[in-house]
Amino acid sequence: MTEPTTLPKGFEDLEKFVPFWAGKTNDIRWDQRSRASMEEISEFYDAMLGRAEDALSWLEDYGLDAMPEEEGRLFCLLLSLVHASMSVELHKQPRARLSPFPHNIHIEKGPSPFGG
Repeated sequence: MTEPTTLPKGFEDLEKFVPFWAGKTNDIRWDQRSRASMEEISEFYDAMLGRAEDALSWLEDYGLDAMPEEEGRLFCLLLSLVHASMSVELHKQPRARLSPFPHNIHIEKGPSPFGG
């Protein structure tokens, strides 16, 4: 028996990242990146970067407000890729140097439905 998938068909290789990286809000995605090790961030970054173009092509026909759950999770992984890229490409560590964690800054409202 195979495990049920939570992503669209063809993205099964990214399933292992869903529980940690597919946060539904910006705050959750930032928090997850901040808690992850650079090894975990780099593994996710490398896997997602290699599939980002395919994911964007898959999602381009879906509006944000009409996105099915599986596609929504894939979109959240792409948004987490943006967070991971900050660590890998800019900071070279999970958080910006001298940034407190946890912090008390929270985005109250962002682009719906995956902001905030």
